[in-house]
Amino acid sequence: NKLTYGTDLSIESNDPDLVDHDTNGHGTFMAGIIAAQDPADLTRQTLLNLNPSVQLGVAPDAELESLKLATTDGSTDVSQVIAALDWVTQHPVTADGTPIRVINLAYGTDSVQPYQADPLAAAVENAWHHGIVVVVSAGNEGPTANRLTDPAMDPYVLAVGASDGKDSLAGWAYPNVAAFSSSGDAARHVDLVAPGRSIVSLRDPGSYVDRNFPQGMVSGDASGRLFRGSGTSQAAAPPHPR
Repeated sequence: NKLTYGTDLSIESNDPDLVDHDTNGHGTFMAGIIAAQDPADLTRQTLLNLNPSVQLGVAPDAELESLKLATTDGSTDVSQVIAALDWVTQHPVTADGTPIRVINLAYGTDSVQPYQADPLAAAVENAWHHGIVVVVSAGNEGPTANRLTDPAMDPYVLAVGASDGKDSLAGWAYPNVAAFSSSGDAARHVDLVAPGRSIVSLRDPGSYVDRNFPQGMVSGDASGRLFRGSGTSQAAAPPHPR
């Protein structure tokens, strides 16, 4: 009872069997990082000693509104993303009456024009003007890229880079910026970094990601419900209001 569906703007919406279904797997993974809530006693002591198979998102009490934009291979068009952003600003309350506070956009594209003239940047700014926080992945082009991807390049969004614990729990106490994480430049750089390497979340069995990246399966997970992934997309999930 925490998931509602907005519009499906993907071309797969023409197939009744695929409408609203995450055929790619990325959205399920992101949703798990944000708001997974397996039954658990949420006290400080139990949080420190949870069974690794228990999945809790950074905001386990949050509700989610799902908008599908991409096809099985994860491809979509900028116009579909703009249409989705406009749809949210026109429907800022979910079907169960919950106001939408945050848009998560684990998506980026190259743009050769400044954000002031970019239509996708204009769409995220419009959401901001409607009181919605837009959280965007910075891009996976590495620190040598001289700009963030679009729309992370827009200063009205929260652009998130990825940190890396270097395969050690102790490493998260003093994490490094992940080698793949885009940094931007002096004029527009990431606003913050969050864990983005080897993050565990929910698997989407049979999805494109599941079939093409079997190395993402979590060793020792007898249930087969977990998956591991890296990227600024994964980093863009944690910065959400609780």
